[in-house]
Amino acid sequence: MTQSIAPAPPLNIRGLTKTFGSTTVLHGVDLHIGPGEFVGLMGPNGAGKSTLIKILDGVHTASGGTIRVGDETVSSLGGRSDVGFIHQDLGLVESMSVLDNLRLGERPLRTFGPLLDHRAERAAALAALERVGLTWAVDELVAALAPGEQALVAIARAFGRGARILFVDEATSTLPVADAARVIAALRENAAQGATIVMVTHKLHEILDATHRVVVLLDGRLAADQVTAGMDRAALVDLLLQHEAAKVERVPRGADTTAGRDGAAPVLEISGAFAGRAGPVDLVLRRGEVLGLTGLPGSGLHDIAFLAHGSLRPARGTVRRGDGVRVAIVPPHRETQGGFDHLSVHENITLSSLGNWTTKLRLLALGREKRDSAEMVERLNVQPPGIDTPFGVLSGGNKQKVIFGRALLQRPAVYVLCEPTRGVDVGTRSEIYRLIEELRDTDAAVLVVTSDSEDLFAVCDAVAVVEDGRLSESRPIEHMQPADLEVMV
Repeated sequence: MTQSIAPAPPLNIRGLTKTFGSTTVLHGVDLHIGPGEFVGLMGPNGAGKSTLIKILDGVHTASGGTIRVGDETVSSLGGRSDVGFIHQDLGLVESMSVLDNLRLGERPLRTFGPLLDHRAERAAALAALERVGLTWAVDELVAALAPGEQALVAIARAFGRGARILFVDEATSTLPVADAARVIAALRENAAQGATIVMVTHKLHEILDATHRVVVLLDGRLAADQVTAGMDRAALVDLLLQHEAAKVERVPRGADTTAGRDGAAPVLEISGAFAGRAGPVDLVLRRGEVLGLTGLPGSGLHDIAFLAHGSLRPARGTVRRGDGVRVAIVPPHRETQGGFDHLSVHENITLSSLGNWTTKLRLLALGREKRDSAEMVERLNVQPPGIDTPFGVLSGGNKQKVIFGRALLQRPAVYVLCEPTRGVDVGTRSEIYRLIEELRDTDAAVLVVTSDSEDLFAVCDAVAVVEDGRLSESRPIEHMQPADLEVMV
């Protein structure tokens, strides 16, 4: 990645506002980003980050303000060859090759009139991959790539099409540590060569390790714009939380609780089970226990979660639950597995528990249903708080809270929480940790299935590692260090 590019033009945003009906989401945002800058964009879920990106991409139209690229005033940056946008879903076609994905939508390179110049097409694809440090064959199917490599292909495609300004919206949120580091390194290298990078992330280390500046949005307003040189984690956390009414502190474990509660009868027991990529799986979960599972993508980690929940049946082996034991799940991918965008918040919260409000005449007591969903919205601090708000307009962190609320209303004995803090802000992460502690203290059994080691050390009593579908023996968390998990996963 030694090739340099023409410096990106400066980007100037002045007085940008956006209203949806009577709700103002952005309040006069001013932002200047110069050539070659790597800028981190942070803020709580619902702060307006995604709305800002969607306005710049042309998905939404600004209600007021101006956007200038160099000396040109534009309504959006969408459709410009010198600007690229990378979203969480990446926009790749997994059944096609890397070459086809890189050239998809581009003007074909031809020779002798209508004939496609395959050599030129491959050379263009290889040049694009070189920009992000990838050197393998372009004929590989995207589906066969590791998650981090897929993200790099999406970035290579944007740069290959001439992007000099790149917006990256939480593209690393679902990646394991090593893959995310490769993506960040490629972005940092391209910024050093003159590209402008604006990255939305909730990962503090990415901001501290890679960016020149951090911009913080709070309640649709620009709350901070500071250089990151010399900033440490504590200072960044303070910057993110300083405008909130109260910081959420983690609830300490009670002194009278012990990991595993060996004397308690199991509420969930998996013996020699095979399902999906997992197996053989042996696992015992007891009341009052928070057991963490972690592993690399493809290890069968999430298959074990679905096996414990019951949504994946074992091909061999057994899954036994105690009498009357109900299991609720927060799935790993809220975008595709978690909610229904066209339904309201209260419909998404209550759809798995409608029996709670069914009368003897088998009618739904709508008043009680709405009351209970409103209480859950208040308890979990879902923003905006209206229960009739469409689920699809919520930020990622608030969608996660709604899905948690759905699980809580099922009143299960066992909670299976997959990637519970994926893509959420610092404050929401603390709220989720507090909620897990509360579940534990009410004698529920909790299985935390996560690729985020911070989750494991924050709330788990013991941790087991999934490798090639098999579970290691669990170890008490107090006997572990972060470096232990870095080695194992």
